[in-house]
Order: sequence, then C-alpha cells, then structure tokens
Amino acid sequence: MEQKLRIRLGQLLSSFSFALDVAENRYYNHSRRTAYIANCIAEEMELDKEDLIDIYYTSLIHDIGMAGYLSRHNVERIHFDKELKRDHCYTGYKILEKLPLKDRMKEYILYHHEEWQGTGPFGLKGEKIPLVCQIISLADYFELFFLRRIEDESYIVNLDQISRWLEANKNKRFNEDICQVFYEVTKKEKFWFDLRSTNIEQALRDIEPGKNVCIDMDDLFKISEAFAMLIDSKSRFTYEHTKGISEIVGNFASYLGYNPIMVKKLVIAANLHDIGKFVIPSEILEKPGKLDYKEFQRIKSHAYYTKLILKQVEGLEDIAEWAGNHHEKLNGTGYPEKLDWQRISREDQIITLADVFQALTEDRPYREGMTPRKAMDIMEDMAGKGDICKEMLSHFKQVVL
Repeated sequence: MEQKLRIRLGQLLSSFSFALDVAENRYYNHSRRTAYIANCIAEEMELDKEDLIDIYYTSLIHDIGMAGYLSRHNVERIHFDKELKRDHCYTGYKILEKLPLKDRMKEYILYHHEEWQGTGPFGLKGEKIPLVCQIISLADYFELFFLRRIEDESYIVNLDQISRWLEANKNKRFNEDICQVFYEVTKKEKFWFDLRSTNIEQALRDIEPGKNVCIDMDDLFKISEAFAMLIDSKSRFTYEHTKGISEIVGNFASYLGYNPIMVKKLVIAANLHDIGKFVIPSEILEKPGKLDYKEFQRIKSHAYYTKLILKQVEGLEDIAEWAGNHHEKLNGTGYPEKLDWQRISREDQIITLADVFQALTEDRPYREGMTPRKAMDIMEDMAGKGDICKEMLSHFKQVVL
C-alpha cells in the first residue's frame, strides 16, 4: 500500500510562486522576495504566529490572479492600471476559493492593492484595509518599483534614498506607521544580503513560519486542479488540455489496476505536467504556423521547468518525474533529457500516451483536432518507430476508443 502523502504547504507555495514568477519571463523571485520583505515587517511589528504564517503564504501567491494577464499586459502596467488591478485581485480571490487555504487569505488577495488614501481598486481606506494587506502592499511595491531597479548586487544601501521613497508614499499609498517600521528593517545589513538572488532561497528556508503546516493528498489534488486551470488559460487552444489529460490518466490508471492512492497521484502529475508552460510566451503557444528552431527550443524548455518546479517540494519527487518526462521517448529521441526505455517508467508512459492523444484530438492554431481513430493511427505509427510502448498502447485503446 502506498504511503499517504504529506507535503509542507510553505514549500509547495514557494515552488508554485516560482512558476508564477517565470510566467511570460517575468521577473524571477518577485513573490519570494515580497514574502521575505513582508515577513520582516511583520516580525518587526511583533505580530503573532498565525499572522506571520498568513502573511508569508499570501505573499508567495499574491499575484496568482495575474497569470492570465501577463500575456497581454506589462507587469508594471498591471500595478498602475486600476481596472487591471481590480480584475487580477478578484481573479486571485476566485482561484483561492478552490484552494484548501484559510478563508481570510482570499480577502488578503482581494485587497492587497488597496491604498491608504482610498484610491485602490476597491476603495478601502485607512484602517478599513486589513493590516496583512497593508504589509503585503508595501512589500510588493518596494520589491517591484524600488528594489528591482537595483540590479547590481554590490549595491551599497542608501538609506536617504529609501527614506525619500517612503516619504513620497506614506499616508498616500501606505500607512505612515508601517513605513516607519519598514525603514527600521532596511537598516539591517542582513536584510539586504538575504534579498540577493543567490541568497533568497536559503533566507526563506531560515525564516519560513509554519514549517510544520502540511497538506494531505486530497488538498494537494485540489491545488493541482486550480493550477491546471491557470496553466490551460495560457492559450485558448489549450483551454481544456490538462483537464482532458487528467480524465484520461485517471481512467487509464484505474484500468491498469493501480490502487486509488496511485491513481490520484498520477492524476496530480497530469494536472501539473505542463506547469513549465508558464515560461513559454503566448505568442509561441498560439503561433498559427510552423515554429522556427528557436521557438521550438523554447517550447522544449517547458518539460524541463515542470520537473524543476515540482522537485523543489519534498515528497513530490515521483510526481515530478512522471510529469516532467511526458515528452521523452522510449528510443531516446525525446526531450529534454533524451531518456530511453531503460529509464522511462510505466507511469511516465501513462502521462505520455494521454498527452499525445489529447494533443492530437484537440484544435491547435495550425489545424483542427483529429478524430480519436485518426489519432490512434498516428500513435500506432509512433509505437512502430519505438517512440511509445506498443503493449501499453493496446491497453490504452480500450480506454479511449
């Protein structure tokens, strides 16, 4: 019997924050650095443990509602455009309804762009803005509009420059008291060293509140479903791609006799198999013609990033393999690792067969979807070339035809 899964929630959210940050080649580590800054402010204010946990988790996924906007708008424009801010905050709020997180975290996501003077997207003013939202808002804007402009890691902290930035924003965008607390934080050399790109991951491991907060298989499944929707929203041509694959994988794994826990793990892998597509620009995913060499290399990178993202989470090692190997071929001609039949598992093949079949039968920018029978003819040709397993394909037919 497979052991039940126990995953550290903070580690999982940190991993997924990386996925969100690389969407459209957006700035790496924005969410992680925002979480670090917000945690420093909260600790300086001596907030209680539950607030520290909420601030940390919410900061990691504060832009979860932005994923669908990055293909159409510059990230900085989203932070200035009131309507776009409202839309992505509300989208994030709705996504969190599907996640096994505290209800108040939905509110924090919804209001994380409110401004002290009442000019935010929902018009909350002053103390009516939840304190957690006020802290995350300052951390988010500081990272985006001040810290990010300092690209040289040898930068010498200029406290006068920071003071002027805070002075320009206090009692307008931010609460004056929180500005003062944050200014005290910036006086600490450790704060600046920790924020360097080479140090931020270790810094977060050191300060992570709620390290013992874990989720079980059912909660992981719900989170994977929510991220599957975000992944598919990258392109109108893949709107239900992951959903279709997950249904096929669930049915196929059950047909093959896997126990219920393994079936659920395989479906989770299917839900997350394309999480690396956050890295791929939408214009490549939706290109109507043939991809050129550079574009195809970009496409290939998504499988690499899928495994990279998921392997950051202890306990997801096997799921990361199954999800990340869906473009490998038994004859060693797949990507990105050129694995062959000796290193490709049966579980890898389950995801691969479902992915190929779903891709062939759904509409794409350059062609209409094929009939299931036509798709199967192509897959049989692939099996003849040694790309996929003939024996498994014969079982797969029984499930999809």
